[in-house]
Amino acid sequence: ALAAITCDADNLCPESAPCCSQYGECGIGAYCLGGCNPKFSYQVESCAPQPICVDGSYTFPNLDSLESNTKYLGDSSQTEFVYSGYPLESDGNLLVTMPNGSVGTVIATSTYVWYGKVDVVMKSSRGQGVVTAFILFSDVQDEIDWEFVGADLGTVQTNFYYQGILDWFNSQNISLADTFANWHTYSVDWQQDYIQWSVDGQVGRTLYKNDTYNATSGVYKFPQTPSRVQLSLWPGGLASNAPGTIAWAGGEINWDSEDIQQYGYDYAIVKSVDVQCYSPPAFVNQNGGKSYRYLNRNGTQESVVITDDDTVLASFEASGTDMNAEISVSTSSSSSSDTSTNASTTSSSSSTSTSGNRSSASSVTSPATTATATAGSGFSQGGSTTSTNAGTVLTPGSGLLV
Repeated sequence: ALAAITCDADNLCPESAPCCSQYGECGIGAYCLGGCNPKFSYQVESCAPQPICVDGSYTFPNLDSLESNTKYLGDSSQTEFVYSGYPLESDGNLLVTMPNGSVGTVIATSTYVWYGKVDVVMKSSRGQGVVTAFILFSDVQDEIDWEFVGADLGTVQTNFYYQGILDWFNSQNISLADTFANWHTYSVDWQQDYIQWSVDGQVGRTLYKNDTYNATSGVYKFPQTPSRVQLSLWPGGLASNAPGTIAWAGGEINWDSEDIQQYGYDYAIVKSVDVQCYSPPAFVNQNGGKSYRYLNRNGTQESVVITDDDTVLASFEASGTDMNAEISVSTSSSSSSDTSTNASTTSSSSSTSTSGNRSSASSVTSPATTATATAGSGFSQGGSTTSTNAGTVLTPGSGLLV
């Protein structure tokens, strides 16, 4: 296998693999969709346009609204959520699962929010080293977090990041009743000049944009760019993680936990997701109402425009600068599959689907032999980690919670 081409501020992607995924790897197809970072891609335009915000109230009587990132090609009208990992449905709720030895599950909205209010009714997972997350995450790595460390079920952590800068002093805790046993409504009210985190309608934290101003750089280090809503479960306590990450996650993960013994996986439960879109900033150049695009590599809200540009790629060989590229005859199906599978997981609203052909996600196979959990989008604390345990085969209807 060829080594992945990595990308960051000092290493832009090459023309042959122009899109920098949210996990810092270059590619085409799914790499150019959700999570594609225009700051580190070959060109800003290499990333496909982002589907614009849509008001929505989502419940999960089945998994028809979810599509694997190995099938999704950017048509948000055909699917509401994109995933990597092992989502399941039980009793009308969405299970975000982490089978034994895996790096868990990430589920992201197919559309983006550019200021708005998001409410998620959920129960967290539990256990040492197990981390549940509900976040808003942008392609330039602005981030607004709710994070649940399974070793402390009486606390939920709030956090934010600006363009992926890891400032560990932005975190604040909110105390509440058992996050695993009880349903709570977790809300993010993201305004242009402040963010509020609320639990069950009670404000637990407010962050004002003015308080994030950095006089040295002259920049407000405040989340300000279109973001996807992401739900995830990941192993913060994976043995190969950094010692600080393992300590933050409450210790090394126990792959023989009560829930894994009983069901074959750790899990969080999501009852509903509600998204209310706010108006974009008044200064925005709006030449349509279909998609967001970046004009430059600054990664600030001033660099975003609203367009009528299409968001759907023709194939896994397409990119933002060649949306209609078809898979060449010489390209094997296996290499096409590799491209989509290695893309930035669901965290990357990336992914893949034949436009108009929704996958019901009704079959869930065993965890991949190798998988990676990387910083950002639900894996914000984790850094890059690898799991090599093939894990447990999951079949809907078998071992499900009721």
